[in-house]
Amino acid sequence: MKVIVSSTGNTMDSPVSPIFGRCPWFALVDSETMEGEFVENEATKAMGGAGVQSAQNAARAGAEAAISGNLGPNASQVLTSAGITVYTAGDMTVREAVEALKAEKLEALAGPNVSRDHGKPAGFTRGGRGQGMGGGMGRRS
Repeated sequence: MKVIVSSTGNTMDSPVSPIFGRCPWFALVDSETMEGEFVENEATKAMGGAGVQSAQNAARAGAEAAISGNLGPNASQVLTSAGITVYTAGDMTVREAVEALKAEKLEALAGPNVSRDHGKPAGFTRGGRGQGMGGGMGRRS
């Protein structure tokens, strides 16, 4: 089975990331052979929609299951729609999480377990007051 795991690094011994949409790396692991391919998560830089982008990428990669520390509502909806079951893994490495999945020791999430914008870094805000320097009148600095 192809399993996508949110990861803090690019090795099988890297910890599972506590966030899905903005995790630094994704590991696509074949649970039978335990061979993993690591892909840097481009969605980490997105102002919004990182969870959706990451979930769409997981579906395109052919993942049948996903493992992460947490999952927000937007990513959850996309993954569920794609037929991807999501499991939560706490303090484990990528390798340990996939092994735990094979041993049926991980809990499947019935939906999101964190709120929207949970993994956004400080300074990423939603909606501003439109008080920027541009003023929307074709001005240039």
